Amino acid sequence: MPGTLPEGETVPEDGSLPCDATQGFGDTPFGVYVHVPFCRVRCGYCDFNTYTATELGAGPGQSSASQAAYPELIAREVDLAAKVLPATGTPVSTVFFGGGTPTLLAPERLGGIIRKIDESFGLADDVEVTVEANPETVGPAELEKLRAWGVTRLSFGMQSAVPHVLRVLDRQHQPGRPLDCVRWARAAGFAQAAVVMAIRQASVSVTREQSPIWGGPSRGTPPAPPAWCRRALYRATIGAR
Repeated sequence: MPGTLPEGETVPEDGSLPCDATQGFGDTPFGVYVHVPFCRVRCGYCDFNTYTATELGAGPGQSSASQAAYPELIAREVDLAAKVLPATGTPVSTVFFGGGTPTLLAPERLGGIIRKIDESFGLADDVEVTVEANPETVGPAELEKLRAWGVTRLSFGMQSAVPHVLRVLDRQHQPGRPLDCVRWARAAGFAQAAVVMAIRQASVSVTREQSPIWGGPSRGTPPAPPAWCRRALYRATIGAR
């Protein structure tokens, strides 16, 4: 369950910000990050602020009431931001939905949040809207809807292509699913689709003395991947834009 807030100064009820927090606002690109803290399963390596439906009071296979109400809470947060930030007229150049698993919210709900941000601040003509997705939570239909709602970029949490490593990391998808998602994304009209690899986690092995991926030790901190692998990952994601 959600814990108590840490010690420190309380947030002003009106959401006001200190002057130095808004100094220079409008002089640089304006980006919006939307955190969606819901996950079907908590991965053992993850240290982000996330909650499963069970932790939020839902039964097995059910979505929590918190999840259903979340878009409205985000809308209120956007209204508050519009109130306390200087009215410079600077449009939003990037929107990033991270998590958690943003795609546990239906495309229509994510689209409604995008529309709310546009109504409150305006979106730049070349705005980049990224949504993180776990491969098991989307298929061709969901990706087509996300594209129709204005999402321009997807980031799929692949982490590893080795079955037993995925099990160690508590990942729910099958090894080939992320690449299927990339193909579906291309077919839906996405020009940018990235896969995220857990490079420092990927050499974890619970059954072998040597790592099955990098050929390094399986105990302690995994070694960094070789240069050829870093170049290949770059070309497969950022370099392929």
